[in-house]
Formats: sequence, C-alpha cells, structure tokens
Amino acid sequence: MAFVIEKKLKNVMTFYYLMKLDKKIPTDRAFIRKRQGKKVHELMERAYKIPFYRKRFDENHLTPDDFHTPEDLVKFPVTTRADLRLWMQEEYEKNPKKRKSWTILSTSGSSGVPLKFIQTQRESACVDANWIRVLMYAGYHPLRGKLFSFVTSHKKIDPKKGDSIIQKFGFMRRKVVSEDNCVGDGIRDIIKDLNEYKPDVLCFRRNCLVRMALYAKRHNLKIYKPKLYTPVSEMVDDMTRKILTESFGDGLFDAYGSSETGSCIIQLPGEELYYINSDTHVVNIYDEDNRLTDDGRVIVTTLFKKDFPFINYEIGDRATSVTLDGVRYIKSIQGRVNDLVKHENSPETSALYLMKIPNGIVGIAQFKFIQESYHDMRILLVKDPNNNAHTKEEIESFFRKKMAELFNDEFTLHFDWLEVIPPDKNGKMRCFACEIPDEAH
Repeated sequence: MAFVIEKKLKNVMTFYYLMKLDKKIPTDRAFIRKRQGKKVHELMERAYKIPFYRKRFDENHLTPDDFHTPEDLVKFPVTTRADLRLWMQEEYEKNPKKRKSWTILSTSGSSGVPLKFIQTQRESACVDANWIRVLMYAGYHPLRGKLFSFVTSHKKIDPKKGDSIIQKFGFMRRKVVSEDNCVGDGIRDIIKDLNEYKPDVLCFRRNCLVRMALYAKRHNLKIYKPKLYTPVSEMVDDMTRKILTESFGDGLFDAYGSSETGSCIIQLPGEELYYINSDTHVVNIYDEDNRLTDDGRVIVTTLFKKDFPFINYEIGDRATSVTLDGVRYIKSIQGRVNDLVKHENSPETSALYLMKIPNGIVGIAQFKFIQESYHDMRILLVKDPNNNAHTKEEIESFFRKKMAELFNDEFTLHFDWLEVIPPDKNGKMRCFACEIPDEAH
C-alpha cells in the first residue's frame, strides 16, 4: 500500500494497525506458519519492485516465487548496516520532495557507527501499534492502563506538559520523565514519582532500573512494584534479572528489538521461551556461513515495512533458539557479535565468555569489562547492598581465577568498585568495551 499518511492522521493509522495485529500470543503453530509464509511472499513481491532489493534478486537468480516460508529467506543475501546506510543515503538524496513526509531516525550507535534510516508515516504508525500490542501481550490495557516511561530520542515529549484532554478523562494515561535525572539523588525524585503515580507498566532502560533498585536498597526506600515492567533498549542478563525482581517484583517482561526493526521478540513474565512477533517479523538464526542454525547470529526481517523493508537484516546480536512444530522460539539472547576481545598475536575472541563470569558468583549488582590494551583489562563492579555472601576480595579472586582459565596470564586485571556504573553517552550500557583502536590491531 504505497501512500503517504499525513502526520496529523498518524494516531488514527496507529489505531487501525493495532486492530489488525495479534493482541494475544497465538498458540496454533500451523496457523502461525501459514500466515507468516504468506506474509513473507507478499513482502518479497513488494521488495522485487524496489531497485535496491531487485538488484539482489537478480544477482542471485531469485524471484518472489522462491519465497513462501520463513526458512526460504536463507536464500536471500544478508543485509548489513553498511548496505542500509548506502541505500538510505541514496534514497534521501534523490527524493528531496519526499523528505518532509519521511521520518529520519538513527540507531544509538551501540554496535559501532550509528545508522540513519528512513521511515514513512505509515511505517511509523505500524511501529507504534506493534509496541502497544507488545504491552498488551503482557496484560496492559492501552485505554485504561497507566504507563510510566522515559523520554526517548525518537519522541520528544515534554515531561513538563500536563495531561492531554483524553488523559484527563482517564484514558491512555502516561507519565513521562527524563532519564537524565536518573543519577545521584535525582533517582530519589524518580522513585517518589513512581510511588505516587502507581503505574500499571514501567518502561525504562535496564541500567536506569538497576540504578533505581540499588539506590532504593542503599537508602532503605520503598519502591512501588508495578504489575508489569520492561527494561527497554538493553538485554537482561541473569544477574540483572535477580536485582530487578527483588526490587520491582515478578512482573518483568523482556521485549527485544531495535530502533530500526521495532520490537520483534518478547518473553512474558514467568515464561522460559521468547515468542517472535510472527505477524510482523521473521527472526532466523544463521551460522557463520549464513545457514540456518539454532545457535548463532540474529537475522531479522520486518514483514510490516513495505516502503523501506529490512530483509535478512543482521542486527548484531547472537541468540539460541528452538523450533517447535515448525515455529522458531528464542531461548536466550547472548549479546553483540562485534563484542570482541583483541589479542596482540592471535585472532580476536568473543567477549561473550566474559559475560558468563559474573553468573558464577553472587553479591554483584553490576559489572563491566573494559579492555584498555592488549594486556590490561579493567573490571568495573558494583556490590549488591543486600548480599554479603562474599567479600570484595573473594569476588576479585573469583574473577582472577576465571580470567586465568580463559586467557592464562595474558591480562593484568584492574578492579574498580563503584556505587553505580554510569551508562555510555548514548544512554545505554554495554557490559564490554574495547578501547584498542581498530587500526592498532
């Protein structure tokens, strides 16, 4: 459906697409496969008319008739951020008259260079509708529910403005605060607002929720436990999950996605597996040779984007999965493919091995590894205020032992104990950072 929606009609279109999406996770796997296969074929028919993708069809001797299942997408080339960056720049430069009707968004840059990408108003409405239904999966009611969230870089909402007319009547209520205040004693004010507002759903970045939890523990503050809460923009590891559930309760649901793809995977409270939003996305897992596997790289296709679709997009993370009756479910999301430990005289190795170390000992609330040189690794740690099972010295000794098992005596370890680990400049917090320039390797 190739048309441009006026921005003032976007809310209407968001509601329209919300009505078309699943509101509950479907359980009929035969239905899921049939519908997803139909949507894959429709998407590829549309992509065949887009020069950027038509070239890829032709180079690989493919047509839309080669695509009728999610697994068929393995025939198509993987799309990288670099590919999309060139395509989006070309589209922007050759279509000056369309620019006003487009939304230009940018990724956070947590995987390297930020990607600026184009989204039509129709696609933006689909993204918003998709997020609302993700909340609905977990039990949120968009009309009667109360949402407590942060100001995102994509939606510049003024936290100082009062409720709209609709909200004053008790519908679509939300309170929006700035995460810039989630530092130092500003956290006390955010906790106070949370306790007073008593939302049904709390949506903050993971690192901000952890800071709130730790601050409340250190200052013996009561913190309201919402029915649901989700740490957005960052992955939830086992250690973080424990910290959050102790402070915010059992309503944790984990929604995975990205700025460019929208939310595509969700784990409901108490569930072991992550469900893939089958009416809007395909998520395949590829090995290093671009073959389907159960443990490898996350490859996302957006079924709802028809103007600027992302097909076989390598999002940059790794995951494990299982296929049940032909439907893929995600078991765990492991982290960035490009989180690599650099070595002076040998190939790079995955930092995922480092991420597993803190799971072997209790008493840590936050951690971060920083590779400062080929022989220096700095480890930032935050003690769990409510867990004194191990001293700081015992925890450091445990890290030294595990690091020696991985790298022998390659690294000198430097430990910094902090009250809280600050986020990166983009607002996120990555658990590993390498400060060795690429050209130095």
